[in-house]
Amino acid sequence: MSPSPLTARRSRRFRCPAILSLLGALVAVLGTASFGILTAPTASADNWAPVHTGDFPDPGILSYGGVYYAFATQNFASPSQTINIQVSTSTDGVNWTELPGVDALPAVGSWAVPGETWAPSVAFNGNEFVMYYTATEAARPGDQCIGVATSVSPEGPYQDTSPYPIVCQDNSYGPPTVGGSDGGSIDPDIFTDRSGNSWLIWKSDGNHLSPPMSTIIWSVPLTSDLLQTTGSPTQLLVDDEPWQSGVIEGPDMFETSADNYYLFYAGSDEGTSTYGIGWASCPSGPTAMCSDMSSSPLLGTEPGMSGPGGPDVFNLPNGQPAMAFAAWQGNTIGYLTCGLRPMYLADVSFGPHNDGTPSLSAYPAGATAAASPSCPVPPQPPPGYWQVASDGGVFTFGSANFYGSTGSMKLNKPVVGMAATPDHNGYWLVASDGGVFSFGDAGFYGSTGSMILNKPIVSMIPTLDGHGYWLIASDGGVFAFGDAPFYGSAGGDGLAYPVTAAAPSFLGGGYWLVDSNGQVFNYGNAPFEGQPVFAPGGYRITGMAGTRNSSGYWLASANGNVADFGNAAPYGSMIGATLNAPVVGMAATSDAAGYWLQGSDGGIFTYGDAPFLGSMGATTSTPRWLASPRSDPPRPRPQASAPTLLVSATPEASLVVSAERLRRSGGEGPGIGRAAARSVLLHRSPLRVPATRSAAAVTDAASPRRCHHDLTVLPHLGSSPAQPSRARRVIRAGGGARLRRIVCKA
Repeated sequence: MSPSPLTARRSRRFRCPAILSLLGALVAVLGTASFGILTAPTASADNWAPVHTGDFPDPGILSYGGVYYAFATQNFASPSQTINIQVSTSTDGVNWTELPGVDALPAVGSWAVPGETWAPSVAFNGNEFVMYYTATEAARPGDQCIGVATSVSPEGPYQDTSPYPIVCQDNSYGPPTVGGSDGGSIDPDIFTDRSGNSWLIWKSDGNHLSPPMSTIIWSVPLTSDLLQTTGSPTQLLVDDEPWQSGVIEGPDMFETSADNYYLFYAGSDEGTSTYGIGWASCPSGPTAMCSDMSSSPLLGTEPGMSGPGGPDVFNLPNGQPAMAFAAWQGNTIGYLTCGLRPMYLADVSFGPHNDGTPSLSAYPAGATAAASPSCPVPPQPPPGYWQVASDGGVFTFGSANFYGSTGSMKLNKPVVGMAATPDHNGYWLVASDGGVFSFGDAGFYGSTGSMILNKPIVSMIPTLDGHGYWLIASDGGVFAFGDAPFYGSAGGDGLAYPVTAAAPSFLGGGYWLVDSNGQVFNYGNAPFEGQPVFAPGGYRITGMAGTRNSSGYWLASANGNVADFGNAAPYGSMIGATLNAPVVGMAATSDAAGYWLQGSDGGIFTYGDAPFLGSMGATTSTPRWLASPRSDPPRPRPQASAPTLLVSATPEASLVVSAERLRRSGGEGPGIGRAAARSVLLHRSPLRVPATRSAAAVTDAASPRRCHHDLTVLPHLGSSPAQPSRARRVIRAGGGARLRRIVCKA
């Protein structure tokens, strides 16, 4: 069972410690960001304190040779220091010592993606040690499967020599893999009864599908060496209680000395205080359906911990049953709020005859409740952003620095996108043929510049660590370079409308694509949160940006409308205003408490906490702005003589749309009014296009001009002081003067 605290609505169990290890640097760069902390209620007189310091989720306990071994999900570290499976030892099952630098599973099986490993379960088969573990499937990066590895020593190293997983319920494999169509398989548990018979118990990952399926806990018999399954899988439990919120996971079966079988599990959303541990009675053990006995959690949020889960019951040396589990320490929930999930311990009682209702009490008794971690407040860096012309000339504003451009080069195709490195000390430019140009500390990881593409590149998204990027084509094709995983694409779907924008999920474990008609395509851990019914005429979609936790996004239209989905807040739009030129892109601020809209004339429109630091557009003497949530007075609307693009420099949002694609994306149909826009984009109800054009409609269709040069705006949050003369110098250095000589055709 793997923590996924970043989504308010669970889409799948995703965790990427190698990426999350960069959060310290990310917060320092994005100093304007603020993270909410969920405060957990106090539900019991018990105070809870961890028995293992540091993040140690999904503990699995092995007792062998008088020593207890605890195995846990992958650590938070840079890629070179990543430990796939953490190990700690204890002589009494209570006081634990971590084995620093020891990786029980140095390499995952060839069927899996390295760097995403969790929820181990280990047992001894009389000859060697066997570990079952969860990993992300290489063939389908959006799904998880279960593999098996062996070792001659309990602490490892374990090796998975199989080319396929043992259990993978996503129709990717045939026998001997246990398959199915249940969304994948996670959270293995090796259970051996008092007679010596063994089963593998796990959870099918149906809740990560769209729409979600029921989550089910399964079992299947294992051979005596624990390395192969036999027979058919059996359903043990299905989510059926309201508190579970459609999710049960992390199963652990325990047999008492009275031959009673108990199935413990975790339920609900692990990124909330409602996550808890439940139990079921299993009269037939793992061979038949169990009865869920938890109309509410057996163990929930209590003083010193929040959202317990990942139970594993074992016997202490004196025979006392104990439960190891992980929980958010104190009431700080989520890794982005500097939370962590250490291992806790509970005494377990099954009544005087070991056959009653289980009860849990804190160990050690009388402990002081664990304190809640908190994040240090980083200094707030000055804001800034870049603009880039289609010839590659780069213009800087605020604290953004100039690292180079292609403005003086002769390009085969125009520049259509830009993305910044995580430290904002470099950037990439991408042309419509997929040629990639890197500047500053941006590394070159490949391009499609030498390929013959079916459709042009329209967007570029960097990975969170800056060691890779995705290129997005207008047919929905996705090209991954460097350490960017391929999560899927719409390239073979024969889309009726071209893809015009893209955005990554907050921590780069997936991405969204959106076409000009508003259809949203989600891949990896990027959840689907809604879309307009359709987006005709001026409402064609030209921009997209995601929220801080990937539980929402905004879609911008050519006429300046902004539609919000999921937890994306409405900060304002240009709908109802007469625009000089269409909006061709948007980007969210670092804390997602505001956004910029980019006009194709070079103007920038700001909402929420998005600052205006200048643009390549000129100002008008009679500005017409809509009301903005900002408290400062409306700014003049900028103008420029060239179409523009918009792309975000922050790692959590990146997108770009060219004016040329905007014209191809759905024609220049009639504009529609504000009320119709609200119906289409906000309430997603059927639309009736009015016969006559509203006075508030955008009339960019009437413009006869078709211009060659584009601009891109890239917000930047750096640490350099603002340099007022920078833009003028960049115009000379970057060849941007050609922007004044754009060629427009009727």
